Amino acid sequence: MKVQLNVLSGALSGQVTVFSESPIEIGRHPSSHLQFDQDQDLDVSGRHAVITLKGTRWIIQDRDSMNGTLVNGHAITSDTALGDTDQIRFGPNGPLVEVRLVSDGTRDGITQPQTTQPKAPPKAPNAAPRPTGGIPNSVIGPDDRPKAPQPPPKPSRSASTTQQRVRIEVGRQTRRLRAFTIVLFVVLLGVAAAFLYETDRQRRLRAAEITAIEARTDSIMQAAATAIGALEGEVAGLGTALRQSQGEVGRLRSDLAAAQASGSEDEVQALRLQLADASQALLNLEAAADVDYGAIVDANQRAVAMIWADLGSGNIQVGTAFAVRSDGTMITCRHVVAGEDGTTRPLRLAIKFADSYQVYPAELLAVSNEADLAIVKVNISGGVPTIQGLSDRPDTLRQGDPVAVIGFPLGTDLPMTAAGRSQTIARTTFTAGSISKVLPDLVQLDGYGAQGASGSPIFDRNGQVVSILYGGEPGSSGRIVLSVPSTLAIDLLNSGN
Repeated sequence: MKVQLNVLSGALSGQVTVFSESPIEIGRHPSSHLQFDQDQDLDVSGRHAVITLKGTRWIIQDRDSMNGTLVNGHAITSDTALGDTDQIRFGPNGPLVEVRLVSDGTRDGITQPQTTQPKAPPKAPNAAPRPTGGIPNSVIGPDDRPKAPQPPPKPSRSASTTQQRVRIEVGRQTRRLRAFTIVLFVVLLGVAAAFLYETDRQRRLRAAEITAIEARTDSIMQAAATAIGALEGEVAGLGTALRQSQGEVGRLRSDLAAAQASGSEDEVQALRLQLADASQALLNLEAAADVDYGAIVDANQRAVAMIWADLGSGNIQVGTAFAVRSDGTMITCRHVVAGEDGTTRPLRLAIKFADSYQVYPAELLAVSNEADLAIVKVNISGGVPTIQGLSDRPDTLRQGDPVAVIGFPLGTDLPMTAAGRSQTIARTTFTAGSISKVLPDLVQLDGYGAQGASGSPIFDRNGQVVSILYGGEPGSSGRIVLSVPSTLAIDLLNSGN
């Protein structure tokens, strides 16, 4: 039996979605299966609730949301079974969703109900023009004309007729001018009223929009505070970035309130756009904080190694490499082992894996002509640990997605653990970030820590390598990092290596 969720109120009102697989994540977070509107459904938390199929029954569980979850009007505190026609409300004043249990033959996905547009009423026939008042414009007959005065000497009949015609024409023109003046005054009055109404409407719309922005930033700021607390010092760079982003949002809110008080409309609009951008950046940071980085590091760091390349003439390059096959096949950057142009052949290559003090010789197998990538191999009896995998789905990369970087920034200049008088154990450095741009041959990251060494693997939230770091934007202090998509590394591995 599948579950069908009918949204009865809120920004998604009318949406009908059928699910056959669980869990069904519900909230305003971009990864939610039923994602409510981030700007309007503010009673819904980022990760509000989850619906799972246990046996033959669908169960809902509140995920410590801010406003709680109600089933048929009752707040739930534990797993609650859902029945046909049950109603779920996300927060006391949040969106209402009806549950329907449908047959397995019902197709999964989102459908929209058909709506019938009402027919426009027929136009009324043109009405006859209403009279404007005053004396009719018809020509006055001879019997209606006023009697001419009889002063001596009596004017001629021709002079009397001419004067009468002049008086009639003057009266007719006067009435036309009076009617035109009245119509013009009414039109001007209507235009002024429309202008005042539109000005007031725009003012009320801007005020409502700013109120909505403030409510949204309140929710984002509270979520950011929760995210900072959840980090518990594990990702210091990310925590610092969250606090800085919080401060920026708070500053812009204060500036916006001051601009509203001063009545500067241009400044209000500019600050409103800046606040929207800053709020989105803070949302991206919150998404980056909501990742189990510890699990990613535990599963992959032993496959990451420091690599030295002797390119001759005293040119020693230090970078990062990582194992993709247990036979010792590893990926690194081309410029580390073959120079900037990729034509130099190293005199010697050496590898030291994370958490180890042993150094092993390595050999160069291939360099890429399309990207800053190279393949090396180290021969170790019993094989080597490998990463969880290389992602072959570039279409899954989206702006704002959180990522993790494991490598050896600054090589041996960073602290290591001593294993003896002349031996040190290689310790990796972990940093976090988010994807800020995706191109066919480049993935740009916004990093929240030190810039990683060339060749460092970059992992998505599932622990898959999605790109390989090769450099950074000068002057960004390691905040803007450039990398090669993992699909190009897969192509190089499949080209005969």
